[in-house]
Amino acid sequence: MPSDKPRERWIDIAKGIAIILVVFLHATFPVVTDAHTWRWGDWSVVLESFRMPLFFFTAGIFASRVLSMRLRDVVDLRVLKFTWLYVLWSILTGVLIVWGVFHAVDLPSQATDLLLDAGGPNGATWFIFAIALYFFVGWFVRKLPLVVQLGLAFVLTMLCESGLIVDPASSWGKVGKYFFFFLLAVEFGPRLRQLAPRLRAWHTLIAPAVYAALVLAVRKLGWLGTESGSAQHLAVWFLLSVLAVVAGCSVAILLARWAAFDWLFWLGSRTLYVYLLQWYPLAAGWLLIASLAGIPSVIEPFLVPLLTAFTITVALVIHRLTRRAVFLYEQPLWLHLPRRRPSTSDSGTEPADAGKPAEAGTQTPPAVKTAERSSEP
Repeated sequence: MPSDKPRERWIDIAKGIAIILVVFLHATFPVVTDAHTWRWGDWSVVLESFRMPLFFFTAGIFASRVLSMRLRDVVDLRVLKFTWLYVLWSILTGVLIVWGVFHAVDLPSQATDLLLDAGGPNGATWFIFAIALYFFVGWFVRKLPLVVQLGLAFVLTMLCESGLIVDPASSWGKVGKYFFFFLLAVEFGPRLRQLAPRLRAWHTLIAPAVYAALVLAVRKLGWLGTESGSAQHLAVWFLLSVLAVVAGCSVAILLARWAAFDWLFWLGSRTLYVYLLQWYPLAAGWLLIASLAGIPSVIEPFLVPLLTAFTITVALVIHRLTRRAVFLYEQPLWLHLPRRRPSTSDSGTEPADAGKPAEAGTQTPPAVKTAERSSEP
């Protein structure tokens, strides 16, 4: 039965699809044993070219609203907020997960490398680092011709994915190569939002069918997983990534028309919390798996899907229990920039609260409120 909710909810459904794929991939990490991953790791190359391009595209769809503001507003609304979340959750993850859980039970040393890289963005929260950086850089390039913006971002993507300037699997490599998809959403996201309500069901099936056919073809030809620096790999990876964005959005637009997928819409509106909290239930799941004397082969195929569902569910429960601690998920008031004092030409008198941090929920224009909520991961 078709849902009566606005069709633009497809954006949150796309985010829901992306976060499921992100957690699913992390659930395949062989932190404690290879047995629980079964054959799911064989699809890691495909998932790598699908989940993050779609995730960054959905994060940038509403970014044009924020990027049209003054630089101080972009810094205040986005850069400082995500910098705060990055620093806070990097510390929490490092202390509680790496030093607390992994070292306490003497799990493999690669767990430390997995979650915390030395310097720069770390493996646990690099996405948050990237969003803060993208908004900052995006403001400076926003007035360049579109072809120049995307051209520069494309070159950066190719350099990072090729391994010429950084390891493409490193956190810095991932931060560099996904900026293209964020900028793509800034420009084409508003157009896609206008187009989505006019698409018929069969329209939304074209891109997924093309993407699936291409994946099957390149797997059959053995073009997936080729050496990262080769022209073949770069061409296949980039083409799959772009098609993944179109296919993911198309599927989301289709699913948004049915009430049966309201749960995916609900999940998509909470992706930030799942992303920040996922490592805690994942660690609990890994510890449980490590405690098993042996894993029966009959249940191996189900462990990763079950761990994914468990992780998402527990992360949402943790958020519900801790949501009153607003500083865990939002920028604290003291971190806001002071309000700019209006010039005498703007107003004959100076407001009493000039120079004070803006308080949450007060004197915030509707457009700013929408931009704050909508351009979040």
